[in-house]
Amino acid sequence: MIGASLIGASGIPNWGGGSNSCSSRPETGLFALCPTINAPRPLPWGSPEFIGLGFLSFISILLTELFGSPFLKNVSIIVGLAVGCIVAGATGYIDGSSIKSAPAITFLWVKTFKIGVYPQAILPMLAVYISLAMEAIGDITASAEVSRVAVDGEEFDTRIQGGVLSDGIGGFFSALFTVTPLSIFAQNNGVIAITRCANRTAGRFCCVFLILFGVLGKISGVFLAIPNPVLGGVTTFLFATVAVSGLRVLSYTSFTRRDRFILASAFSFGFADLLVPGIFTHLFESSKVA
Repeated sequence: MIGASLIGASGIPNWGGGSNSCSSRPETGLFALCPTINAPRPLPWGSPEFIGLGFLSFISILLTELFGSPFLKNVSIIVGLAVGCIVAGATGYIDGSSIKSAPAITFLWVKTFKIGVYPQAILPMLAVYISLAMEAIGDITASAEVSRVAVDGEEFDTRIQGGVLSDGIGGFFSALFTVTPLSIFAQNNGVIAITRCANRTAGRFCCVFLILFGVLGKISGVFLAIPNPVLGGVTTFLFATVAVSGLRVLSYTSFTRRDRFILASAFSFGFADLLVPGIFTHLFESSKVA
């Protein structure tokens, strides 16, 4: 469900040109064209040029997996991004303003803000944290499955406990840094499945690189300059891999009547929100009866 939700909320919208307001194709305003009217080559959402760029990245991943060497297969995601970016750059779809405007080195965390409590936000943010904890459980399960470790038993329960605790600590520090709670990235499950690398040392190096990219503003600007369709074509594949990991976990279950009941209850809300995302929009609004 997480993978399917991410495909609909981020993957495919970016593939079409952007997951921002341009996806609704307004007739006027900043988002009348994707990603904005100020882009180097703005186009309406879903234009064939955008679809083609995303498909180029997508098919590059597939061809690398089918015909590439073992090394190339492990970096097929990077190949997809590189091919898409090269073509996008050659055809003028890359906006270099994020690179030019980014500082060479930045240390934003040295700035301080007054710590305070906003009571009205406590319950809504608590709901967000609970939602993220539930997402973490699903992502950790999928990560364990693609890493070929146990997805049940005491060891798995300990892994879930540690993951949720780590997620909560990360959310606590997020609040101190005046940002919203951080969540576990479901894309990582797809990356593990594709690269077949579940080594923790590799994960630690990735963390170091992310911190380094946060300090070196120019490198961050390069990632921000990646066109949405290219990113969408790659992330759609990753999100689909997440969904497949979940299906594989379910396939190991010998369904009893109780298991089917639990799964149907969960899917009722999951599919409802996925297919009709606005159902809970007015949940806390006061109703007026004529």
